[in-house]
Amino acid sequence: MKPPAAFEQTVLICALIGTAQMTWGVTVPVLPLYLDEYGIAVGVLGPVVAAFAVGRVIANVPAGLALRRLPARAYLWAVMLALVVVTALTGLAGSTATLLGFRLVAGVFGGAAVTIGFALLVAGAPAGRRGSVMATATVVQMSAGAAGAVLGGSVVGLVGPAWTFAIAALPAVACLLWDAARPARLYWSAPVAAAPSAAPASGSGARNPNRALLVALCGLSFATFLVRFAGEQGLVPVLAYDSGGLTPFTLGLATAAGTIASLAAMPLIGRWVDGGARNSLMLPAGVAGAIALAALPLLHAPLGFSAAIVVYSLATSVMGVLPGVVTGEAFPADAAGAVIGLTRTAGDVGAAVGPLAVFGVAGLAGDLAACVLLGVVFLAAALAMTGALIRRPVRPLVEVP
Repeated sequence: MKPPAAFEQTVLICALIGTAQMTWGVTVPVLPLYLDEYGIAVGVLGPVVAAFAVGRVIANVPAGLALRRLPARAYLWAVMLALVVVTALTGLAGSTATLLGFRLVAGVFGGAAVTIGFALLVAGAPAGRRGSVMATATVVQMSAGAAGAVLGGSVVGLVGPAWTFAIAALPAVACLLWDAARPARLYWSAPVAAAPSAAPASGSGARNPNRALLVALCGLSFATFLVRFAGEQGLVPVLAYDSGGLTPFTLGLATAAGTIASLAAMPLIGRWVDGGARNSLMLPAGVAGAIALAALPLLHAPLGFSAAIVVYSLATSVMGVLPGVVTGEAFPADAAGAVIGLTRTAGDVGAAVGPLAVFGVAGLAGDLAACVLLGVVFLAAALAMTGALIRRPVRPLVEVP
């Protein structure tokens, strides 16, 4: 049998990441119905969401570090299978304590799976194709997110909330079977394990990574997760209905337009990044995203509000491609797991504290102040990353006509 092409292998690893995330995305709209079915107070929903987030924070860094010592394929398979089992069994949790425990453990395995997958992408992607690989990862993640919402909303009425958890795990099983038939050898053989006999080259940074760049990467992850959870999934829907002139249906259309625009832009962005574009993408994305976020309370026409949603969706998509590329360039392959673990932990912290901070500011100083805060955080992270990249120039890796 002809071995799978490099692109197919990339899509497979991206799909493993996406389906790991789907195990949560599919069940989000189901949880309120699930709580009602078991007579669990709806107030438990907050702690349930938080338990999953806490599990991810716990897992990210240890999962990345363990990648240095464990065989990559067996490691990710074990984590994915554990995530599948825990997700499926969650439908049997009939008490608050059991449900919280299952969601905490699912967060641990889910966070570990995503960290391992991204570390393998960073370490295994060919140097001249990292931009395209990360663009592909963004496309697959967006598609998996959209598919997860559709899947969860579609099946819950047919099989009930409890069985929806088991169905949420099936896409991950399908990806594991795909790898069993056509292994992603390019990534399973990525040099993510430290070579005991290898001595760091002088000035290579193999044991002395660029701390300023690492801080900037963590800051960028923190900011993008904060904007996504506090803005896109929190304050933006409130403003859309209160002052933006949108309905739930038209907000869904605006969000879909932002996703479609981002998906359409990914191949071009990937080619630009492969050609050496860094700050020429980072800085405009930071400025455009910050302006769009800060302007939301001032936009009272549906078309203008929708346009702002599309702009910050594109900006956050650009922000999502560059960190993986820069990580692969700036850090040795055996450090990929640790760096990805740290940056994803920073992102999860942003997701946790962002809604509290932004809605707190909105309550004290109004919606405009809260949106300006979102814009300032977003722009500050882009500027910090720009500064770190200026101090560490990157040459183009391939020619782009």
